[in-house]
Amino acid sequence: MKRIAAILTSMVLVFSLAACGSQQAGTAAGSEAASTAQTSEAASTAQTKTEEQLLAEENDILGANDELWEKVFASMDKNVTQTTLSNNYGDFLMSAVDNAKDQFTEEEYASLKADADKIREIENQIAALPQEDAASQSAAENGSTFPQFEGKDLDGNSVDSSLFANNAFTVVNFWFSGCKPCVDEMDDLDALNQRIKEQGGEVIGVNTETLDGNADNIATAKKILESAGASFRNIYFDPNGEAGKFALGIMAFPTTCVVDRQGNIVGEPIMGGIDQEANMATLEKLIAEAVANDTGK
Repeated sequence: MKRIAAILTSMVLVFSLAACGSQQAGTAAGSEAASTAQTSEAASTAQTKTEEQLLAEENDILGANDELWEKVFASMDKNVTQTTLSNNYGDFLMSAVDNAKDQFTEEEYASLKADADKIREIENQIAALPQEDAASQSAAENGSTFPQFEGKDLDGNSVDSSLFANNAFTVVNFWFSGCKPCVDEMDDLDALNQRIKEQGGEVIGVNTETLDGNADNIATAKKILESAGASFRNIYFDPNGEAGKFALGIMAFPTTCVVDRQGNIVGEPIMGGIDQEANMATLEKLIAEAVANDTGK
């Protein structure tokens, strides 16, 4: 599993905070002490858990109400901004729930808000992790080289990082089965894969729910691809390896990047579906750059 993420730009809530001056003065010291205690508690808890364990807790929370959260994600736009990504993920979810609140009963709305609040606290624990443990979270943002890996495709055939050397460029698409915008672009990705073969390119999919080799998740991913008429290769690799941490560090789905023959990521990853005209135009530019700089095998 992965951090089920922001597929899009959602409006950030603006709260008007008002407080009586005398009350604020009288409780400032207590509030500061409480805040310090909460931060200390979060840091202490984070020290006993790994980032992967904390992210698994987030996914368990979302999975318990998966049908409701699917409605929330489906109601979102497909774009995401850097400002959104820099926010606490729980706050992002809280905002998304509020934007879609008309779709839910009062009980469902309260349950979703409670989930988002729990995830906010988990995000605080992740933020409190030692820097060396938290470094993998930003790998997808800061890395310029796709991490080495050994894995399999969804049919069980072995694959590894050498696949990049066999292509002039590789378009790598990160997705997960419950992501509606991810599924919506499958036919576009398959058409792209057929078209770029003449340029020596290939589209590779990475469904982050299959990274642990779970047979049910692999079967679900294969069914989605088949329903979309998509035949491009999808692969998975050890979630605890560098490539796995790279994939799990992605916070927006779908995300697509272009990798050259040497395994270097060309430009910046594209967040949002390539079925959007602007994203496809950006992708075409990155492909052109990779082709222009390709020196062959």
